[in-house]
Amino acid sequence: MKARHILVPTDFSEASLEAVKMAARFVELYDSTVDLIHVIPLMSYYDESMEHLGVPFDMEKDLYPKVLKASNEKMHEIAEKYLPKEHRGQLINLVGRKPSHVIAEQAKNSQYDLIIMANKGKHETKDARSNITEKVIRYSEKPVLSLNKAFDKKSINEILVPVDGSDESATPLAEAFEMALTFDARITLMHIIEPYTLGMEVLPMTIEDDESVYKALIKNIQGYFEKHPELGLSIKSTGTDFEDIMTRKENKKSESVRVVSLVKKGFSAHSEIFDYANENADLVVMSTHGRTGIARVLLGSTTGIVAQHLEKPLLTLRPE
Repeated sequence: MKARHILVPTDFSEASLEAVKMAARFVELYDSTVDLIHVIPLMSYYDESMEHLGVPFDMEKDLYPKVLKASNEKMHEIAEKYLPKEHRGQLINLVGRKPSHVIAEQAKNSQYDLIIMANKGKHETKDARSNITEKVIRYSEKPVLSLNKAFDKKSINEILVPVDGSDESATPLAEAFEMALTFDARITLMHIIEPYTLGMEVLPMTIEDDESVYKALIKNIQGYFEKHPELGLSIKSTGTDFEDIMTRKENKKSESVRVVSLVKKGFSAHSEIFDYANENADLVVMSTHGRTGIARVLLGSTTGIVAQHLEKPLLTLRPE
């Protein structure tokens, strides 16, 4: 994975520190530079700034500096504790009405390769990921790795990649391949066949057998790799059904990862994905978009719902 410049949002909670710890491990793996960002919600900023001020007060001297100074001191403490000095980047303090938008815009406007953030922060929620994390996943043009707890190389053995046969859903395979190499893991491709509705009537699922669907998916993936030779990737059968080898050739060097495919039928793609992942996978890699038209909207919705319920680390990527 290209992760030379990483952005890590923090709200100074214990949960958000897990993202900083994960960034520190990426420093070891990818020689990364890490920037920390803290976004103060606009109303909190004014409340906290004015709480200790008398009236009248000076906007320039009193209101603006106090909260920013305190948060900057906290970020310095975190950076010094968790990040090697030579890999510390900027400590960014911003005030904004919507923290998720501020984080996504900061990532978009700077040369970041990856955002790493915690599933939750100070505010607890019944969902696996907070509203802020889910919105960053939705809006960010950069890859987002969201997690509950930092993981190490021995923790990732199976990487799940949901695919729907589109080029968009094949986009994350390059990053999944890189992660599989780094963590010595296998990739599991999952395709869900759903029924579809016409008005109130639920129409039957496709009558194609699983093997035919699997072969069509692998053919589509190979077609995607051929359209993007810069990736240097190819996928070929091992001779066993539903098992393949993904290979990357670069500078006369060849590296391979084992790939297993699952074709499942279910009424809810997102339920099938997070149920399987929570039980079996160690990391899920998903595209935020799928096929064009209505299905494109549906896959984007699926990714959002998976994010709400998935307990495992999730890496999301927006197709080019």
